[in-house]
Amino acid sequence: MTTADTGQSAAPATGAQEWRPPFIIGQALEAPIVFTPDSVRTFATLTNDTNPLHHDAALASTTRFGGLIASGTQTTGLLLGSLANHIFPENASLGLGCSFRLRKAVPADAALIARWTVRSIVPKPSLNGVLVELDGGLVDQKGTVFVEASATIAVMPHEALNQARPT
Repeated sequence: MTTADTGQSAAPATGAQEWRPPFIIGQALEAPIVFTPDSVRTFATLTNDTNPLHHDAALASTTRFGGLIASGTQTTGLLLGSLANHIFPENASLGLGCSFRLRKAVPADAALIARWTVRSIVPKPSLNGVLVELDGGLVDQKGTVFVEASATIAVMPHEALNQARPT
């Protein structure tokens, strides 16, 4: 991410550059998330989710959903995972907490948007980084919300991961 993307000025040209958080408060982060019947079945299988709504198209077509739906594990995992592309490879991060509300079933053929908005950024000297709180969700092009979320992540320079453990 460039400094133009974050609204921050570049670090001074003298000596080593000072690390700066890659986000600003209010910044929106988006990534496309595409579901397919095969990805829904595969993800459910990998996570030992045997719910037929994720595997059996014939049975799922007779339900109120009208077809296969993605598991909550898949929708929330991909939503949370979408944050990584906004952080790496320039920075390191650690997930500290998250919560989700599943509002609407995600069809197995959905093309959605993972959208996060930076709510706060708080310095965390013990990590040589910051704590970032975000609100987010999975939405479609019309703005229909399928999943609501909030997350707290620690973001820091890669070197911070190599420091000795605090005692």
